[in-house]
Amino acid sequence: MPTSPFLTREGPTLGVSRRRLATPEFRAVLAGVSIASFIRDTVVIRARAALLLAPEGAVVSLWTAARIWGGVVPDNDWTHVSFMRDVRFRVRGVKHHRFRHRLDVRKWQGLPVTSPGQTFCHLARHLGLIDLVALGDRLVKKGRCTPSDLVHYTDAWPGQCRAEAVRAAGLVRERVDSVPETAVRLLMVLAGLPEPQVDIPILDSEGNVRFRIDLGFEEVKLAIEYDGRWHDTDGQREHDTWRRTVLSTEEGWTFVVVRAHELYEEPEDLLHRLVSELQEHCISIPAILCDEWRRHFRIASVAA
Repeated sequence: MPTSPFLTREGPTLGVSRRRLATPEFRAVLAGVSIASFIRDTVVIRARAALLLAPEGAVVSLWTAARIWGGVVPDNDWTHVSFMRDVRFRVRGVKHHRFRHRLDVRKWQGLPVTSPGQTFCHLARHLGLIDLVALGDRLVKKGRCTPSDLVHYTDAWPGQCRAEAVRAAGLVRERVDSVPETAVRLLMVLAGLPEPQVDIPILDSEGNVRFRIDLGFEEVKLAIEYDGRWHDTDGQREHDTWRRTVLSTEEGWTFVVVRAHELYEEPEDLLHRLVSELQEHCISIPAILCDEWRRHFRIASVAA
């Protein structure tokens, strides 16, 4: 039985009769492309299906390429492919793009995919600063590139939105674990506050890593950590409480715990809280905060 997508019309040549194709044993990936039903739907499966239908020269790109490289990007229902020439191509669920610059192609599991650097640059036209930096952070975390790679790639980028790509690349960091962690860091940076360190290791007496702190200022032992929904489970909540108690009582760390509603609905209040903690720990901050963060964070409206 075929375990990869195949053109439905070619089913009989693969030993799959038309009658069998009509049974629950198979499902459609895209119109004209089928696969065994037990194969789960993934971005790679959809990309393979799109390339079966696309004209010659198609390259997986944009949101689809970002996900294939392990990046995190906002939801997008299309499978994206790109060309270096004009084509006539219309398939429901597939969106094609025409680029006049040369596509920088890499292979991933046999698929032609725009390189991590070019994918980052292409998406600079479509993503806001926070989402673009979060994409870069995840590409680095996955080992697809380094922050320096992205800086050099964007600096030489000849395409659209070069300035946006360069700005975002300069804010990408290593060892970032989540999109909210990126957002907390950028909220501070865009407000003009000192940038916190990322992924601070806490060592035991033998030099082994005992704990890690998401964000913080090691010199004054101020930790800033985001607690998402999964932190609300009983086991994780108990572990978080135990870990922070140990680090507070034994190591002298202070924790600022950020919740989703603060970051995504009340960022101004969160900034005030962060400013207060920084001042208490004698960290120098500007007399007047920069307003750039307001362009990138949603501020909940207040009823009159």
